[in-house]
Amino acid sequence: MKVCLAALLAFAIGVALPTFAQQTNTPDPKLRQRLIAVIQKHNDAINSNDAAALAALYTEDAVIVEQEGPTFGRKAIEKHWADRFQKVHFSDLVDTVDEDSPHVISTDGKEIWATGGWSATIKGENFGPTPIKGFWSVIRKGDDWKIQMLTTNVTPAPAAPTGTTQENATVTPETRQELEAVDTKLDQAIDKNDAVAAAALFTEDAILMLPLEFAAERSGIFSGRPAIEQWYTQKFTEYHVTDSHGKLEQIHAIDNGMWAVGTWMHTVNFRHTPAYRAIFFVPVAHSYQIRKMFIEF
Repeated sequence: MKVCLAALLAFAIGVALPTFAQQTNTPDPKLRQRLIAVIQKHNDAINSNDAAALAALYTEDAVIVEQEGPTFGRKAIEKHWADRFQKVHFSDLVDTVDEDSPHVISTDGKEIWATGGWSATIKGENFGPTPIKGFWSVIRKGDDWKIQMLTTNVTPAPAAPTGTTQENATVTPETRQELEAVDTKLDQAIDKNDAVAAAALFTEDAILMLPLEFAAERSGIFSGRPAIEQWYTQKFTEYHVTDSHGKLEQIHAIDNGMWAVGTWMHTVNFRHTPAYRAIFFVPVAHSYQIRKMFIEF
């Protein structure tokens, strides 16, 4: 479900693509049919209001990001949907897959990224039936393409909730400070329009992903530090960027690193431009580097 989130926006892509620039993707018809088949299993579970069957389609370390914020881990995702199904009945869920999906993003073909739209009908005790719709973006991995990350929105977005997602207790203040220091260095490099310094904060095999509705020549998947440096170089050549300031709203220890989601503000050619960022940090030596970053404008 495509990434256009009003609250927290998450990112991320798996292993590297070999070349720079927007990925020109004409999907293998067999891969596309396989994607449609696994999506149908997801839809069947939601239409059956079956939280256990739904959660079984996710990896153990999966992340979902919705209007209310992120939910981390298969068990938490199952509880999230079980609680939702107690209040709301879902039916008629249908997904559409964007024409250029799926994108294979690993060398062994076991990790893919895809985007599309969705529509469904919901009914609560005191409302409905009500049609709703939105967009989605998904990362699937493994032999059975389980969901590692799913971001969704509802169009138009519902009112912001009063509560907030609690940060993972395993994230120490010292770790948060280290991640914020890397984020600050990235902001400083952007303020200086220094592509080399910005790219140096990414791992050699890092992934940068931007939404396809962004300027065509600068959208898509950028794989590897040289490609990311070239992306920043092109951006700084065309635009003067200042006042870059990010805020890591939520940080969670997961897999072999740290997921962080939050807001980002910067000025492009004297126009204030808000955005959302999701970043996967991995430990390197005595600090952290960026392994994956998704930006939503």
